[in-house]
Amino acid sequence: MGDLSDYRNHIDSIDRELVELFEERMELALKVANFKKENGIEVLNRTREQEVIDQTLSLVKNPKFYSSTSRFFEYIMKLSRELQSEYLVEVGDKIGFQGVSGSNGEQALFEYFGEDVNTLAVKNFEDIFIELKNGNIKYGVLPIENSSTGGISEVYDLLNKYDFHIIGEISIKIDHFLMGIKGANISDIQEIYSHPQGFAQCGDFLKYHPNWKLIPYDNTANSAKLVQEKNEKSIAVIASEKVAKIYNLDILESYINSNKNNITRFAIIGKELSTSLENDKVSVVLSSEHKAGSLYKVLQWFAENNINLSKIESRPLKSRPWEYFFYIDFDGNLNDPKLKTALEQISNSCHYFKVLGNYKSFHE
Repeated sequence: MGDLSDYRNHIDSIDRELVELFEERMELALKVANFKKENGIEVLNRTREQEVIDQTLSLVKNPKFYSSTSRFFEYIMKLSRELQSEYLVEVGDKIGFQGVSGSNGEQALFEYFGEDVNTLAVKNFEDIFIELKNGNIKYGVLPIENSSTGGISEVYDLLNKYDFHIIGEISIKIDHFLMGIKGANISDIQEIYSHPQGFAQCGDFLKYHPNWKLIPYDNTANSAKLVQEKNEKSIAVIASEKVAKIYNLDILESYINSNKNNITRFAIIGKELSTSLENDKVSVVLSSEHKAGSLYKVLQWFAENNINLSKIESRPLKSRPWEYFFYIDFDGNLNDPKLKTALEQISNSCHYFKVLGNYKSFHE
């Protein structure tokens, strides 16, 4: 049996090898980033990351180390992803999100691009489009759909209004917490601030407190910041757990969202339409003629061309009462000649047709 110094020397030797191998791996990650940049491929590929982790776990000889090996490689993958994001997002480029520090939009941004990118926080959803139009950001991150409350109508309208494209997506789980200033109790509460989506996603909990005044605000994290600034025990906020630490608030009630599997899907938008061969999801917006059977005929084209629809969302045409835009997501890649032909047929049968994006679908 060796002594402590022998063990430490052996560890030091292994660490030196680890550093060399780590540098070699990160250099390869940069080459992967260059390939992705040249071919318009998004950084995040959950399927590939899981394949790497599964492959490495199959090499582990001691079952005691399964969990730690998994965490080790998950962190390495995270570092590689962040390095690739830094390479793809050029120096000085910024990524925009709506809200303030601690917002769900910021979390989605970090999970997609990594935490070492430059960010720009804006007040409203439309500000993302304005900053992108003015060249102040390269990409924007926007919530587009929630598993509890459905599509974010304002974002859908903005996607149609501006000529930008969805180039990626990411989904994150969102749990809501009731928070107040230090020393506050639930019995003190008279007013609650949150985003309207926050209120809607916590409807079951709020039904038990009918006397509380619900005050809509532009963002859950912004609401937390406001409660901190007001510094009144009678005012509380519904937001995610992480903002409690950021804004020095006490958690008064945990996990108050009605749906315990509350997921929000975020769209990554940019100026250019992605043409990557890895894209497998298409988003379009269309409107059909205002007469019997017209929408059926449009949808029939999808069926006849064996195109799998994953979502249909309707939004009113504000200029023509009782007529609608239809936002449709479906499987496919715009490089596929068969899909191109099918979309030409569909477009010709529509009063209005616009491709919003072609991108890689998100999978956990």
